[in-house]
Amino acid sequence: MGLDRGEIGPLPFLAGGSGRPLLFIGGLAPQAGVDAPGSGWMNGSFIEPFAAHRRVYFVNRRRGLPRGMTLADMAREHAEAIRALGEGAVDVAGISTGGSIAQQLAADHPDVVGRLLLLCTACRLSPEGRLLQRRVAARIRAGARRRAFAVMAAGMVPPGRGRVAAGALAWIAGPPLLAAGDDLADMATTIEAEDAFDLARCARPIAAPTVIVGGSEDRFYSRELFAETAELIPDSRLVVLEGRGHVTAGRDPGWTREIERFAAGGGEPA
Repeated sequence: MGLDRGEIGPLPFLAGGSGRPLLFIGGLAPQAGVDAPGSGWMNGSFIEPFAAHRRVYFVNRRRGLPRGMTLADMAREHAEAIRALGEGAVDVAGISTGGSIAQQLAADHPDVVGRLLLLCTACRLSPEGRLLQRRVAARIRAGARRRAFAVMAAGMVPPGRGRVAAGALAWIAGPPLLAAGDDLADMATTIEAEDAFDLARCARPIAAPTVIVGGSEDRFYSRELFAETAELIPDSRLVVLEGRGHVTAGRDPGWTREIERFAAGGGEPA
């Protein structure tokens, strides 16, 4: 699949596929559009499941985010990007931290969001997820780049399942992956913005038809938080993938089924 790079509004993007546009908001993956080793493959993997039906624009953060920027500020920039497409309201998918931005976007700018797909994300971070991300951001701010990646990778692995190995691999591979274009300060700013996010405190509820998909064992966003998110979004459907975590949810057949249904236009809540 060929991928294009460019900018829409203030945001860099990586795009692929054809058909009606869909905006995919990534989490803390490498910045969209940069040409760093492995970044195209990693971000392209989010595009591919939708690309048979859609022209997918993968975005996450831009360079040079001012410290103290809020998720509402980030949502405003994503709304500008959608308006720059000139297609009216578009369907939006968001994963993890990108899903938090997607929720803020749909709540604050309902005119630009058609339908919403929330993947491994919820109305707020769990206490464990918030603590882990604070540790990552603190290490970035202190200039401890490798420690930040090691903490993040180890935190995604359940206890007793190779946390040390995951942390060691991230220590080696993480910084080179981002060195060609991503500024870790922007990642820290995004983490700090999500830390303060709570859908329950948004000025208005999300009106877009919404599908929420998450793993029952996700330690960043718990089963209880997925259920609360569904309660906060009136026109929503919740799919919990039993026994799956924040990373392993993507390996579940139900994950693929929900993405394909959404991409094809049949993802409205039942």
